[in-house]
Amino acid sequence: MANSTDNESLGVFSLRSAAWGIVLPMLVITFLVAFHADLAGQNRTTIAWLVGAVFLTLEVFAVLSGLGAWASAAGKIGTLLALVILVGGLAAGAAVFNWPVPLDRLIGRKAVPAPQPVKLPAPPSAPAPQAPEPEPSAPEKPVRRGSPGELFPNVPPQK
Repeated sequence: MANSTDNESLGVFSLRSAAWGIVLPMLVITFLVAFHADLAGQNRTTIAWLVGAVFLTLEVFAVLSGLGAWASAAGKIGTLLALVILVGGLAAGAAVFNWPVPLDRLIGRKAVPAPQPVKLPAPPSAPAPQAPEPEPSAPEKPVRRGSPGELFPNVPPQK
C-alpha cells in the first residue's frame, strides 16, 4: 500500500492539474485574442477542439489522480475541484456549441419559428404629388479659350 507522502504528492498533482486545466485554455484564448489571430472557419474549429481536448485531458487526469489519492486532503479537494470545473466546462461547451443535441430536442419541444412582422395596409391618401416640371436651362455659354500660357482658361479675367 502506498504511504501518505505518495498520496499527498498525487493529491497535489490533482490540484495542480485541475487548476492548469482551466488556466491553460484561458491562456491560449487570451494569446489568440491579444495577437488578433484571424481564424477562419476550419482553423477556428480546429483550435476549439484542441483547447477543449487540453481542458478535458487535464481535468480527467485531475479527477483520476485525486481518486487515487483520496486518502489525502489534497486528493479529495483536487477531485472535487476538478469535477466542479469539468461539469461547468461541459455545460458551457454544450451551451456554446449546441452539443450533444439541440436544446429543443433535449427538452422535447419543437422549435418555434420567429414571428413574422405584420404588414399593415397603407392608409388611403391623396394621389401622390407629381414633381414640378424642371425650369428650362439657360443657354450654354461658349467656352472661353485663353492664351496658351494662361493657368485657368475657363475663368473670366478680373477687372
